[in-house]
Amino acid sequence: MALQGTAWDKDDIAPPPVAADPDAMLRRLADLALLPAALVSPQERSILDSLLASLVTRFDPVMRQRLAERLAPHSDAPRELALVLALDDIDIARPLLCEGQILKAGDLVHVVREGGPAHRLALAARKDLTSDIADALIEESDTALICRLLENGTAELSLRAIETLARRSAAEPELLAPLLTRPELTLRLAHQIFWWAPSPLRLEILSRFTAERRHIHNVLDEIPTSDFAFDPLLASALSVVRRPVPIDKGRLHQLLANAAADGIGVLTDGLAVMARLRAGTMFCILNDATGEPLSVFAKAAGLNRKEFGDLIVAAVDLRQSGLPGKGDLERMGELFDTISTDRADLALHCWDIGLANETRAPDGDD
Repeated sequence: MALQGTAWDKDDIAPPPVAADPDAMLRRLADLALLPAALVSPQERSILDSLLASLVTRFDPVMRQRLAERLAPHSDAPRELALVLALDDIDIARPLLCEGQILKAGDLVHVVREGGPAHRLALAARKDLTSDIADALIEESDTALICRLLENGTAELSLRAIETLARRSAAEPELLAPLLTRPELTLRLAHQIFWWAPSPLRLEILSRFTAERRHIHNVLDEIPTSDFAFDPLLASALSVVRRPVPIDKGRLHQLLANAAADGIGVLTDGLAVMARLRAGTMFCILNDATGEPLSVFAKAAGLNRKEFGDLIVAAVDLRQSGLPGKGDLERMGELFDTISTDRADLALHCWDIGLANETRAPDGDD
């Protein structure tokens, strides 16, 4: 005899479960991951971080954007998830790139390498950008983006980066103006880029990167620096701090009077010896098309206005380039009148050392 109640009636079958909503489940897990650290153990947070990082692409773009906005202000947010979202479409990634607190410098360098131009542009404007991230941006980015980085006054640039950009500015003149605003730009590099900067920026360099050296001169007056003449390297270094010495006016007048007959080589060598400069530096000064170096040399050497005019005529005659235009002559005259002898002498010897170093530098990056 069959046992009663052992057979299942069709009415006793349980109804199928309601279909689960994966997005709702992920949202709940994300809410849990974003709870304050006091409410979720570090171990659970780490589990949730890895889980959500692997599945966040399941969210629609609107949800991912909201999640990125929620993550950005928190320094204890799930870091792995934040990094995935930082490499998402730029509209989603932007809050984390511009202000995300959880992402470390290494994470942001990774974004520079793996993200697109829009990601790098957002990072270039990030507040308090560290030098390692800036270095990576400079290596990976074009001129326009680097200008954006240079204009970010809160970014920190390494000396290596500034040196790289100073050299690049010779071929990328768009870098010059923002580069001159950077506090990291050194005296040496400013006088290096002087040679390819346009006239307005040249005048800015001469104004900002020269100085009266009275205190240094007072100290050196107590030391017989002539004793160091046997040490060429030390003598060259001291040239940027010693007092200006006027050149021999009799020799100057003789050189200028005979310039047409003797040629530019004799004039170059003669002026270089009197001013204690390298002949190569003097050649650059005489052959510069816009004339500011000639104004600086004339003032540092103690020339008067007439002697300066004679020097201009001799230089342009030997170059066979014709006299400068009225505007150029006015600019050269104004610079001659306004720059002090001490400032001019400093610029002159900064150029001499800088151009000598350029000459000695090996070709290429090897």
